[in-house]
Amino acid sequence: MAGRDGEISIEAGWSDQAPGGISLLDLPLQEIKGDVGSLKHIVDIITNVPPPDKSAIELVINSGHWGRDRLPEPFCLKCDMEVKLITQFVVIRQENGNVSILKHMYSPDLKLTRAAAVSFCFGTPHTLKWQGHAQNFRKGFQWFLEQLGGWQCRQYTLTHLLPCHQARADGSKAGGYMATLSEEDVNKGFAFIEEESGRLGTEWKRVQWMTKNLNIDQESPIYSWPPGLVEKALRALQSDGVLALPVEDFHFTLADVDYSVLDFAVRHMLKQLKTHATGFIGGPGSGKTPLARILAMSISRYWKRALHISSPASFREASEFDFFRGQAGRKDRPDIHDDGCLASEPIRKMKGFADVGCTMLTKERWGAAKFVQGQMRIFVCNDFEFTPWLHEHQGITGGTTLHMQHEDFLKVIAPMFPERTEPPHIMAVLKRANLLVNAGKIMLFRPATQEEISVQCLVKSSTVEFLNPNAGKRYQAYRDNEKTKPSTFEADLQWEADYVDAILAGNPPPGPRVSVDNSAMRRLFWGSSPPPQALPRSPHPAPATRNSSTASSPMPKAAPIKEEPRPFRRALSSVLTGVIDLDSPPTKKAATEPAVLEMKSEVSVDIEPESAGTARPVEPSDGAVHGIPPLADGIEHANDVSQGSPMDVASQCGSVHDPMADLSQEFDGFSQELANIIDKEEADNSSK
Repeated sequence: MAGRDGEISIEAGWSDQAPGGISLLDLPLQEIKGDVGSLKHIVDIITNVPPPDKSAIELVINSGHWGRDRLPEPFCLKCDMEVKLITQFVVIRQENGNVSILKHMYSPDLKLTRAAAVSFCFGTPHTLKWQGHAQNFRKGFQWFLEQLGGWQCRQYTLTHLLPCHQARADGSKAGGYMATLSEEDVNKGFAFIEEESGRLGTEWKRVQWMTKNLNIDQESPIYSWPPGLVEKALRALQSDGVLALPVEDFHFTLADVDYSVLDFAVRHMLKQLKTHATGFIGGPGSGKTPLARILAMSISRYWKRALHISSPASFREASEFDFFRGQAGRKDRPDIHDDGCLASEPIRKMKGFADVGCTMLTKERWGAAKFVQGQMRIFVCNDFEFTPWLHEHQGITGGTTLHMQHEDFLKVIAPMFPERTEPPHIMAVLKRANLLVNAGKIMLFRPATQEEISVQCLVKSSTVEFLNPNAGKRYQAYRDNEKTKPSTFEADLQWEADYVDAILAGNPPPGPRVSVDNSAMRRLFWGSSPPPQALPRSPHPAPATRNSSTASSPMPKAAPIKEEPRPFRRALSSVLTGVIDLDSPPTKKAATEPAVLEMKSEVSVDIEPESAGTARPVEPSDGAVHGIPPLADGIEHANDVSQGSPMDVASQCGSVHDPMADLSQEFDGFSQELANIIDKEEADNSSK
């Protein structure tokens, strides 16, 4: 260990001399009394000890062992301590043939209590009597130990050292006081600065702290450090503490996003990830932040693959553009403006931030924030107007695709811009950013363009959720600081990579990952044959609607299914405990059966492109039994029922998406209720 200044150096060594000119009673020691909790130096004095085996003790200590299992008492500690102690001792012969032992123990990392000192000392614990001269007392105490004589093992030995300003023997200049410190001491000093910097609330406290630790407290890890170096370290820590830092532990992928959201908007954002920014707008709790982070991580992972960068995917997030300064933007690390107020930011910063196709700088405090060309930039905003147009269309049947006029869309997003922003500035932002608005049951997506276009709107059957249910639960756990990877994370990463690469290459993307598989429900619709494959999606898909003429593109024709008589519905309630053979035709009933058994109604199934694993309740159709919920979202009357077996599925539909992967969770909830209602109706009919 090196010395604190240019007068001494500190080395370890052994010595065996005649008794010196001073005794133990001359040492500046004081007994530890009271409940003291700030001890760093402890001296243990033990008298009348039989003469030790010097050779054996030297051999053990030279091998680096100070434990109770290797050293004899009282040279070891009285009990095992999980504390780092630097120990040195002096053995002096007494007149009766025994020896007195002085052990000096120094705790470099922790301050100890009197109870701790008593527990590992064999004699009465003492501490050093500093006498107000702490700056030179440690060197003085080492000098006292040398004057005691006897057999000594000292960690610190005083030797002469040239002052730092003098030239060395090889002609090179000394590096000042810091050049005399070991790497361990330097690391310990910087760790001390980092730990203490958070407690310095004001500039005045910082000056006091530096004065004490640099000039007075010799136990401080930064004692005698250059003030300029400490000041620079504090400034760097304060700057880093208020700037946006990369986030790498967000373990979500595009597979966690509702597939209808991917199909409706996100795929178009990915196509323009190199040239256009992205904006997510909606009220609190609408899922904007997790979707923005997922998109940022997926784009970061894309650039890592494309540029062959091995560092983890990451993004930066801040509530003001000012917090992005300090580090220039990077193409493989998107930036997200979230939890701020875009309306309070100058419009010139919004335009610059949204211009992904160029390298842009925004003027900030003490410098500028730099965003490089091709770096994805995402902004998230809560400010929008729930206009009468949105109120009017909230109750429309789920799956309907509408179109909002440009003027109406400007009214929706007007609160996002500073007050009295001129239309050309608003159009400059709309030219550079794709916007997705979550307005309750309606999603609005406007692609980036400078033209005054109508905005496509997708009406959902319930409130829009950007994440699928499983991902929503995991995101809540993430907010509770549970940042573990899911078991399917690697498979999700591969699906995401395939999805992004397909979108950028202009190829059809892979279908949604199925998260629910109920074999009993699957057999109910398809029997023992494998389910059909999903239909390929068109570049601009539009969900099928009920009696709606506003769909932008046709969906596959609904599969007509005849509702079976009551005996079949009765057997339906046992689907969870047995297997129904759907390949055989239903049993014909005699004419004496109650009239209610002859009731037949024809229903059709419209499959809305929802994400895998989600199912939403709808109102019962006319053909459903009163009080019994429908089996699928969108079941209603069909005018063109195919002839044949009551369970025949129209072959002209071709390959359709298997709805039971989406409906199994809903079916499990109401199947028991269905059985109860049927039993009650049959009991009523029997009584009649």
